[in-house]
Amino acid sequence: MYKNFFFLSRFIGEANIELKGNILTDAFSQDKDKLILSLKAGKSEKFVEICVNPGNPYVMLKSKFRRAKKNSVSFFEPYLPAEIYSVEIALYDRIIKISLNKGSIYFLIRGKYTNVVFISNDSQIHPFKKFVEPAENDLINEIKTLHFTDKYTCPHFLTDENDTPDSIRKKYPFIGKEITNELKFRLESSAKTAEEELTGFIQEIEQSLPAVFFLDKFGILQPAFDCFTSIPFFEKNIFDSTSEALQFYLRKKYYLEDFIDIKKIITRHLKKELEKLAVKLNNLDAVLSKESKETLYNKYGNLLLINLHQIKPHMESVLVEDIYDGSEIEIPLNPSLQPNKNAQRWFEKAKDDKTQHEKAIVRKQITLKEYNKLKLIDSTLENIEDKEKLKTIMKDLKLNPAESNTTTEDLKNKFKRYIIDGKYQVFVGKDSQNNDLLTVKFAKQNDYWFHARSVPGSHVVLRNDNTKENMPKNILKKTAALAAYHSKAKTAGISPVSFCQKKYVVKKKGMEPGKVALLKEDVLLVRPEIPEGCEYISED
Repeated sequence: MYKNFFFLSRFIGEANIELKGNILTDAFSQDKDKLILSLKAGKSEKFVEICVNPGNPYVMLKSKFRRAKKNSVSFFEPYLPAEIYSVEIALYDRIIKISLNKGSIYFLIRGKYTNVVFISNDSQIHPFKKFVEPAENDLINEIKTLHFTDKYTCPHFLTDENDTPDSIRKKYPFIGKEITNELKFRLESSAKTAEEELTGFIQEIEQSLPAVFFLDKFGILQPAFDCFTSIPFFEKNIFDSTSEALQFYLRKKYYLEDFIDIKKIITRHLKKELEKLAVKLNNLDAVLSKESKETLYNKYGNLLLINLHQIKPHMESVLVEDIYDGSEIEIPLNPSLQPNKNAQRWFEKAKDDKTQHEKAIVRKQITLKEYNKLKLIDSTLENIEDKEKLKTIMKDLKLNPAESNTTTEDLKNKFKRYIIDGKYQVFVGKDSQNNDLLTVKFAKQNDYWFHARSVPGSHVVLRNDNTKENMPKNILKKTAALAAYHSKAKTAGISPVSFCQKKYVVKKKGMEPGKVALLKEDVLLVRPEIPEGCEYISED
């Protein structure tokens, strides 16, 4: 619901009260999808957080924000500081406009083209994320045609008696699926027309308090307004502003997602270990179900000692009288051993059989104890609602969430890190095992992989965040220079460096740590160095 036009319209009213007359002192980013606006009014400080992630676009006010000392990039600097005149929204379109004395900032929610753009008073365009489309001139022309308002607006819907909630949404797509679902629910028990019910509900949203609905105990949340009646909820939290509701929703969502991720790690581990222990128990049961041959092997040894004179060189077996039951018995021999050594061999086999049987009993007791422990955890896991309890289980099972979920960005702190031209991230392996972690676990398929040719050195990965654009040649050369610098070719004048996209790098079974094979490669000749415009980022 927080992406909905009417949710954004409610935000506009709150933002005008909070921000009008404030001074925008800085616009910066320390996350590729988030822009932070820093504002001051006297001694007080406020922040606007704008997320342009296509799947999760949002805007909200924050009273606190801690800017990182490193890896933070500023935007729109030539036009700041600037006073905020107003915050508005385009009529029936998800475009928010922050008017300043030196231009305007536009937050455009446009699917994969979602972006923040500063347009100066003389029509100079400065995007937060580089444009894919529309073209700059098209954007200016489109914005000129829009009508902006700082008021919550309830449109006049033109419908007929045959219109359904779905057909109304086709006419007015800005309504959104949440309001459409609410309209369907209300019409089931209402004598009003769809137009009357919809208009009344939109007016209710203007006065209703923002809310976050818990659909269950384990992670399904939905932000909306208190006036929604179609949402079946386990619990509902109500807030004074859209920003408070959104902050709570995102914080809780990330917490619950982390909770679910931890539970998945534990579940996967339990399933794997229980299967292994079950196989082990079955094998031990098979061993213990067999009759011990200790008595038979001791019998063989004793009979051979009694009949040593019958054993000739190189015999593979000997037939002797069984003094225990009066029959004849054939005893296998090792033809390469002396007669008395053959007897001793059977005594040793008897001792080994007894020892193995006793060890199997002990191993079964230990294995069964571990199996029952994991089975108990597995049976109680579903009902655990506290993340700290899950972390305790993780610790007891000696599980590391960072290692269990090696696709997360948290891995980046395990490598040397550089940033080139304030934008392009480069990761460098520290040793053979670390190289494997970087290449096999961390690097994405479209990232660029580098290694100095024919000499030992670090694996180097250039993160490719925008796969629709070609990586600039100068960035490739600078990364290659880093790869040469972090190799045995560091003191060479010029060094050849192999590079390709990570999808062409393979780790074959049996390869030593740090060894890989390239399905295709290009080569750059570079000087080993930390190039100009390249900043080292501490692992801290």
